[in-house]
Amino acid sequence: MNVFGRLIALLIRPVWQRWWFWFTLRTDMKNILRYGFVCMALIMAGCGDTPTCLDQESSLVKINFLDAAGKAKKITLVRVSAINNSDGFPEYADSTLSAMHLPLNPADTVSTFILEQAGRTDTLGLSYTVTARLISPECGLDAAFDNLDTTHTTFEQLNIIQRTIHKDVEVNLEIIL
Repeated sequence: MNVFGRLIALLIRPVWQRWWFWFTLRTDMKNILRYGFVCMALIMAGCGDTPTCLDQESSLVKINFLDAAGKAKKITLVRVSAINNSDGFPEYADSTLSAMHLPLNPADTVSTFILEQAGRTDTLGLSYTVTARLISPECGLDAAFDNLDTTHTTFEQLNIIQRTIHKDVEVNLEIIL
């Protein structure tokens, strides 16, 4: 058979019978894996340069309302506001709850809250220390709240459970009604 006949016979054969098909496929797979690994390594290395600016602290005082037996007691609030915050906290308006979270002012060391119930108004004054901590140069400062204490309150009994304000703390204050 001459060269032309061999070429025709090679072209007529099915693809999987050609030796060069398997050779090029094997070579291409090696290159795909090799370059794919290099690309993934570059992408993953680029992700590590981004700062994590998650707020690990919290400015929320967590308050539980309890009865004399130590069980959760639901109260109905008409309105909750704070001194220097006339808008108040609309999420607590006309609500019945046994726990609430109130934000502290990071620009001050004292926050006073007014809790209005039907026929009764109570105040809760809290003092605390604010410490600015640098998360990273890209993220800036974060405020940490410690040494929680009461300055005044009209509630009959209030217990401070945890003086540090942090997102992992479950309860800071218990108010016994």
